[in-house]
Amino acid sequence: MTESDSEILDLALRDEFDEVRAEAVISLPVIVMWSGLGVLTNVFKRLESLGKDECEKVKRVFPISFGFLSCLSGTCSSIVDWDKNACKLLLNVEDDILSQTVDYLLENFWCSKCDTNVVHNQELSSKIVNPSDVQSKDLNFHSDFSFLLNIYFEFLYDESSEEVQLSCVRVIRRILVHGTRDVLLKTRSEWIKCIEFLLLNKRKAIRDAFCTQIGYFLQDTVLSSLFLDENASSRSNELKLLDVIKLAFTAADDPLILETLLESTAELMMAVDVHSQHFLFLLILLVEQLDNPHVTVRMNASRLIRKSCFFHLKGGCELLVSKAVLICNELFDYLSVRLASRPIMVREFAEAAFGVETEELVKKMIPAVLPKLVVSQQDNDQAVNIINELAKCLNTDMVPLIVTWIPKVLAFALHQADERRLLSALEFYCIQTGSDNQEIFAAALPALLDELICFVDGGDSDEINERLNRVPRVIRKVSTVLTGNEDLPGFLRNHFVGLLNSIDRKMLHAEDLSLQKQALKRIEILIEMIGSHLTTYVPKILVLLMHAINKESLQCEGLSVLHFFIEQLSRVSPSSTKHVISQVFAALIPFLERDKDNPSVLLNKVVKILEDLVLKNRAILKQHIHEFPLLPSIAALTEVNKAIQEARGPMTLKDQLLAAVDGLNHENLNVRYMVVCELSKLLKLKSEDVTALINGEACSDLDVLSTLISSLLRGCAEESRTVVGQKLKLVCADCLGALGAVDPAKVKGFSCQRFKIECSDDDLIFELIDKHLARAFRAAPDTIIQDSAALAIQELLKIAGCEASLDENVPASILQVLKDKEHLTVVASGTMGSDNIHEMNMRGRKFWDRFSIYVKEIIAPCLTSRFQLPSGSDSVSTGPIYLPSMSFRRWIYYWIRKLTVHATGSRASIFNACRGIVRHDMQTAIYLLPYLVLNAVCHGTEEARLGIAQEILSVLDAAASDHSGASVHGISGQSEVCIQAIFTLLDNLGQWVDDVKQELALSESLTSKQQGSKSKHPASSMHQDQLLTQCQYVSGLLSAIPKVTLARASFRCQAYARSLMYFESHVREKSGSFNPAAEKSGTFEDEDVSFLMEIYSFLDEPDGLSGLARLHKSLSLQDELLSNKKSGNWAEVFTSCEQALQMEPTSVQRHSDVLNCLLNMCHLQAMVTHVDGLISRIPQYKKTWCMQGVQAAWRLGRWDLMDEYLSGADEEGLLCSSSESNASFDMDVAKILQAMMKKDHFSVSDKIGVSKQVLIAPLAAAGMDSYTRAYPFIVKLHLLQELEDFHAILVNDSFLEKSFLPSDLKFSKLMANWENRLKYTQPSLWAREPLLAFRRMVFGASGLGAEVGNCWLQYAKLCRLAGHYETATRAILEAQASGAPNVHMEKAKLLWSTRRSDGAIAELQQNLLNKPVEVVGSTAISSITSLSLVPLNPLPVLSNTQTLNEKRDIAKTLLLYSRWIHYTGQKQKEDVITLYSRVRELQPMWEKGYFYMAKYCDDVLVDARKRQEENSEIGPSEKRWWFYVPDVLLFYAKGLHRGHKNLFQALPRLLTLWFDFGSICQRAGSSSNKDLKNVNGKVMSIMRGCLKDLPAYQWLTVLPQLVSRICHQNEEIVRLVKHIITSVLRQYPQQGLWIMAAVSKSTIPSRREAAAEIIQAAKKGSAHGNSANNLFGQFTSLIDHLIKLCFHAGQSKSRTINISTEFSALKRMMPLGIIMPIQQSLTVTLPPQDANLTESPSSDIFSASDLPTISGIADEAEILSSLQRPKKIVLLGSDGIKRPFLCKPKDDLRKDSRMMEFTAMINRLLSKYPESRRRKLYIRTFAVIPLTEDCGMVEWVPHTRGLRNILQDIYISCGKFDRQKTNPQIKRIYDQFQGKIPEDEMLKTKILPMFPPVFHKWFLTTFSEPAAWFRARVAYAHTTAVWSMVGHIVGLGDRHGENILFDSTTGDCVHVDFSCLFDKGLLLEKPELVPFRLTQVRKSYGLCAMHFIVILSPLFFPLKKILIYVCLVPQPSSFYSCEYSLMEHIEHDRWLGHHWI
Repeated sequence: MTESDSEILDLALRDEFDEVRAEAVISLPVIVMWSGLGVLTNVFKRLESLGKDECEKVKRVFPISFGFLSCLSGTCSSIVDWDKNACKLLLNVEDDILSQTVDYLLENFWCSKCDTNVVHNQELSSKIVNPSDVQSKDLNFHSDFSFLLNIYFEFLYDESSEEVQLSCVRVIRRILVHGTRDVLLKTRSEWIKCIEFLLLNKRKAIRDAFCTQIGYFLQDTVLSSLFLDENASSRSNELKLLDVIKLAFTAADDPLILETLLESTAELMMAVDVHSQHFLFLLILLVEQLDNPHVTVRMNASRLIRKSCFFHLKGGCELLVSKAVLICNELFDYLSVRLASRPIMVREFAEAAFGVETEELVKKMIPAVLPKLVVSQQDNDQAVNIINELAKCLNTDMVPLIVTWIPKVLAFALHQADERRLLSALEFYCIQTGSDNQEIFAAALPALLDELICFVDGGDSDEINERLNRVPRVIRKVSTVLTGNEDLPGFLRNHFVGLLNSIDRKMLHAEDLSLQKQALKRIEILIEMIGSHLTTYVPKILVLLMHAINKESLQCEGLSVLHFFIEQLSRVSPSSTKHVISQVFAALIPFLERDKDNPSVLLNKVVKILEDLVLKNRAILKQHIHEFPLLPSIAALTEVNKAIQEARGPMTLKDQLLAAVDGLNHENLNVRYMVVCELSKLLKLKSEDVTALINGEACSDLDVLSTLISSLLRGCAEESRTVVGQKLKLVCADCLGALGAVDPAKVKGFSCQRFKIECSDDDLIFELIDKHLARAFRAAPDTIIQDSAALAIQELLKIAGCEASLDENVPASILQVLKDKEHLTVVASGTMGSDNIHEMNMRGRKFWDRFSIYVKEIIAPCLTSRFQLPSGSDSVSTGPIYLPSMSFRRWIYYWIRKLTVHATGSRASIFNACRGIVRHDMQTAIYLLPYLVLNAVCHGTEEARLGIAQEILSVLDAAASDHSGASVHGISGQSEVCIQAIFTLLDNLGQWVDDVKQELALSESLTSKQQGSKSKHPASSMHQDQLLTQCQYVSGLLSAIPKVTLARASFRCQAYARSLMYFESHVREKSGSFNPAAEKSGTFEDEDVSFLMEIYSFLDEPDGLSGLARLHKSLSLQDELLSNKKSGNWAEVFTSCEQALQMEPTSVQRHSDVLNCLLNMCHLQAMVTHVDGLISRIPQYKKTWCMQGVQAAWRLGRWDLMDEYLSGADEEGLLCSSSESNASFDMDVAKILQAMMKKDHFSVSDKIGVSKQVLIAPLAAAGMDSYTRAYPFIVKLHLLQELEDFHAILVNDSFLEKSFLPSDLKFSKLMANWENRLKYTQPSLWAREPLLAFRRMVFGASGLGAEVGNCWLQYAKLCRLAGHYETATRAILEAQASGAPNVHMEKAKLLWSTRRSDGAIAELQQNLLNKPVEVVGSTAISSITSLSLVPLNPLPVLSNTQTLNEKRDIAKTLLLYSRWIHYTGQKQKEDVITLYSRVRELQPMWEKGYFYMAKYCDDVLVDARKRQEENSEIGPSEKRWWFYVPDVLLFYAKGLHRGHKNLFQALPRLLTLWFDFGSICQRAGSSSNKDLKNVNGKVMSIMRGCLKDLPAYQWLTVLPQLVSRICHQNEEIVRLVKHIITSVLRQYPQQGLWIMAAVSKSTIPSRREAAAEIIQAAKKGSAHGNSANNLFGQFTSLIDHLIKLCFHAGQSKSRTINISTEFSALKRMMPLGIIMPIQQSLTVTLPPQDANLTESPSSDIFSASDLPTISGIADEAEILSSLQRPKKIVLLGSDGIKRPFLCKPKDDLRKDSRMMEFTAMINRLLSKYPESRRRKLYIRTFAVIPLTEDCGMVEWVPHTRGLRNILQDIYISCGKFDRQKTNPQIKRIYDQFQGKIPEDEMLKTKILPMFPPVFHKWFLTTFSEPAAWFRARVAYAHTTAVWSMVGHIVGLGDRHGENILFDSTTGDCVHVDFSCLFDKGLLLEKPELVPFRLTQVRKSYGLCAMHFIVILSPLFFPLKKILIYVCLVPQPSSFYSCEYSLMEHIEHDRWLGHHWI
């Protein structure tokens, strides 16, 4: 401010006009703002001069100006905190309305201390004025300020002007807040006087104004200055201010003054902390006025109490009780004392604060005041009176009141530091109740413990900690009083769960964070106190701790308590840590992933926990550590990771996958999620190894794969609603995609475990607890679910009679108390006598002993828990519950609740106990559903049965409402799961009916056997009648559900096997069976056959449609479409669609079918044209056309068109109801590609995730059925995974911009991986087409034409193999256009497949003749051109590089050409040999070249031998046939040396030729000519080379053939054979010794001696040293014992042999190092083809984990009741599995053994052919071990029953057979008609009608789940077909009902007993003329059984191959000749010793 400015200001301040002076005064703060704080001193001095101005206007603005200047002076003194203490003036200079300066200041001045509650919108201010930044620290204007303050007080006390006083009051806060301590101290008396003056001022406006300012007196600086007392605490200073207020209340007599005093008090209450004593003091001041005589005062007091409480706590006074506990307690103390003296005040407070009557308020007060009163009653005379007054208010007496609150009182007394308080309280109770201390404490439990530990009424943290520290000592004192000892863990055991629940309920889930943290502290205290019993409560504690560490605000404390818990657990029970380690890892890994790059306190805590968990428990947890993933690589975890790595050891990929399977089956959701995340990483990291494992043929690897896939499918069906549960499903889908679409033929079917409804209540309870509730308890994610499970377990244990005494850890003293209570209860009720009590105890003990130790540990707390079962029945609605919009969880819960309410009988209590858990645990709910329904149907009313039928039909009708075509899009994932639950329910009920019927029938049959019994037992008869009635009820329910509805609903859900089962049942009931022998037979309606064909078109059963088509009288157009679609005749489909369009030209469906045809025919451009036309012609269905157009657009790479179609598909429009489901997935693929093009990386990931999410629901529902049904969805996941892979290598580029070259390492690696993944997919068009289309797009985008062409070639091959020849031709043309190499090969194969052999050969000739002569070879060219089908073209000139690159392709072409020439016989022998020779020269290391060369030479040899043996004269130029032998052997040997792909054809044939030739040489003897000797020398040289070069595992595959020739007549051969066998025994002693067993103990001396010589040589040269010697010794002794066991007669009537006594030496031998003689251990698994064949270690052939050894033998052996009395023994394996074997005496098992070897070879060949592999054609094999020529061992085939037994049981249940009557009846018929009519007619007309076909019922009852039923039926048909063909070929006879077995888990047909071979049945007294048995079992193939014949066709080529190359069969055409018999060619002796058949 300049000097002139000062002069102007002085003039204005002295102006004569009042207005000018007033304006000048109020402008002073503005001047300071503009000029700077440095002018404050001058401004203060000028303001002093106005102190005596008498003008009221000046006086009015003086306080205002002084107040603003006080703010500025405060800013000046706090210049260091400028930002925090700034003052601002917000001005809008553009405002047209000019107001006075005072108005501007009042409205726009803002101080950071005084105006914190004022908010200005700075955007409306065009200018913000701040005080100028001047250095004013040295300014001193305190004296001026003090002087002005005196003037201010003068104006304040001047009552002449109310306006002036109001101005003074309104600026109090500015002066107080900014006054310095010195100034305030000087004026303290004035301020206190000011408070008193203003509080009681007579003017209401002044009092009201002061109310808004009084709160500022509570600021610390103001209080400490104004109420300074050096000898008092700050708290006393505050109380002095409150005393002033209190005195004001006392002095006030005017109600109006009281009202403003109340307002001031409320303002102070809102200014103080709600937890402080000031708040209580002020609240009491208000409460004191509640009984004021003036109504307005009382009303204002009530209002202000509510207002003040609500200001602090939004819940008002109600929340005050729980939040400000100490304040409320003191308030309640205050009120309790005044209950009698001031009842009106108490009543008014109750109404004002809580809105209740006095009684309700007293109820709230008692917990706080009663304990204090009881404890202090000796020192407080009024205490008893107050207690009586409290009781009076509650309308009760004092004694009941104090007894009710014993726990609270005792807890308060125990927490007192002075023990006399406790004694005083106990004495008081003793006097009042007459009870002793023990009775008092007993009455207080368990609530007393809850009060001691879970109190929430504590004070500050120090007080709470002090109380908690006393808790162990206090509880120990309680324990001493009650039990007489201080066993704290034992005492707490019965109350531990309740305490944890209380902590959880009161504190851990409270809103107050401090209470949540206190909860963790108390859990820690409990963990410490429970001591050695901690293991019992691990699940409960873990749930609470997991909840804590998942909350960000509790993570630090939660981790600390978790660490303490693990330390305690390791200390008290180290072995128990194995049960928590997985769960802890799963919880901690997210911390490590999140904080690995940012170390934090949490990370340090996590590291310490893991170190304790892993490093300190390394020895105990070794078997579990290997299951856990490696943790993130951070320095702090180095030791932990090292320990885990050491525990893992060298884990193979298979081991890792097995560990993942175990983890995926873990009960805890978080653990499953952790494991699946690690599995996902593993699959991506080791993708190449995974593909190699899947592409391998090892059975054990495929077993692991199958188990892994089934576990992942279960993971996709996870029912948890938590975030982790949803993530788990998505990651499981990721893993399935990473694994790829593994061919269902490689994946073993899921095991079918038949669900059996438990009969007894105890069985049901046991199953519930053991399988469901214990799992739910441990896996519970929160305490609600866990407590629901615990409640159910507790109630079920009570029902089962289990008592607390069963828990071994319950202290005896506690036990006695519980027993006394129970006894008193029982005696008092008089309901149970002592005998019944004893019986109940015995039942409970027996029931408890059924549980495993682990389950007992989990459920033991439930024996003594005190959960309360909610009483009262739930209200349920009438009518069906289901709605299509309902979630599965909600629907099943409501239905179960309804059924539970109506449950009756003994099981009602069981169902009632589970009411809570079924809401949360779906597995338990689904398990209980059939029991509930069965209870309602069997024991309920007719109304209940009708309600169940309506509920089922409501679900099914919703699904079957639209059954046109293949539409499945109307069913949501949730609805599909509901329908699946109904299906499962119906399956279970059907099973129950079958079981009951069978039980009743068998019971009836057994009863009829009992001769002499006059009548049934009455009780038994009553029970059977009751069962029959119940069975009728359930059958009635099932029959009320129409089979057609079930079939339609199943079809809509894509449960096609189920649909087939239901519809077949419907058709069978309506039309009968096609089998004329059936009870009801006839023809089927075309409509029914059409629907069956529609079902079969979706089943993976290629032969069903062919059979059904033959049942049609005339195929409809739709049926033709189905048949042609399934067979792939898309040209025919297209023709049919065109025909349909002519009839329905506007049909949207037909147009959609045409588009689908074009897509499948690869006419993509035509499809696009068609789509464009449809969009213009039928625009209302544009959405449909665009969706299908997208399918063609992205395959063509027409990206602009794809974008256009995607836009159209996203628009609103009509959809074709039956459009292909794949169209929507193609839309997703197109959108992902679109995002890739746009480089929108986030969108790519998001769209892939969304697409996977869409697939999860149908995948989960399909996975519940079978892998085959889920396979289409897995193919889509496979493609999505490859899209992800491709996106990953694009990085930040678009695939249209970034091109890849084959030399690009990442790209080439990815393509190789894709190629390997493609190999193991199902070799079908629909599965591989989208994958190949995507690859074509990828290669096309990079301009890689050859690779695009290669994809087209693969597609063409698929089409060719599937018979889609038109599409294959189209694909070949595309491949040719793309420049693919070797197109000619695929084109030739296509021509060959279409029976155009000349064209195929010409195609290959043309290609070969166009190749360079130097590569093809001149001799080969000469051979080709002789009789060439094509003219010779001039050869192009090629470079050397090109020539070398073409060698392999030319060799392939040449080999195929040679094979076809060989097959058609178009060339001379010399030409063919030349061609084969050139193949060998081009590819010298190629196995195939040598093998096919050997085959050709073999054919030449066979042909020459046949001619020469038929015609003894030989031409002069013709060689003897044996001249070809060395070449054949050499080529076979060289092929074997280079690979083993053809091992099982080449090596047996090589040995056959060698042995035959050796026999001829031996017979020729010395008379043999020189040429024969030379040939023999060459042959022996070749065989010695084979011994040297071929690996031992190849010889092992033919060891039986070698062993059979150890006594060959040619000694030279014998010596070499012995050397070969010796080398095999040295390498594989375990397998070799079992094969040698028969000859080593042979009854023929020469064989026995030869075997001994071989074994001795093997022992000496064994690489295994002493262990081998022990093995050989053990084996010899074992075989001797087994032979004795076979022939042991046993007691005449005994059915068992005691091994321990009668074969004690055998028993003592155990355990042995000898492998178990099972099929798996004796079968060679060939190593990968590229393995080193010369030195193949045994681990490549037999995995150690797959070779269990014999560790024991069961004590008893069963003697079977057949003629030879074979013994069934049980050997215990080292893997813990018991395996039964049959020891058969007096039976030559060598034929059986050879038969099993033969069938094993058939299985290998069947697995190589796509058609047979697709049908899973195989023979079920088992191990057969001949021990001598007349005894041996047979591996017991588990789960099998004979056909006779199966049929007999079915006939009994149908009433068609009686064990006592039927056979005599048949004999009478036979005797009656013998000689009168032919036997065959008698059988057909008289006997067979008694036994109609019923075998199909065995499948329905054994495999009640339809997918399993269908799989079993198909497996049965396939295995029976294979056995029928094989049996016919080998002339297998004696196929009666006990030699044909059926597996009850798979449906496989298993044949046993092969003693009747080579058409021996034709030589019987009554010859067996039929080639195989199909008579009465044909109906089980299905309704028509005609497709069974179609199954036989894929068997032709594999069996032909076996007969041609393994057996010496004259003509393959003999396959179908019934007269054909191998007996004409092979005598019995040579069969045993030589031939493999």
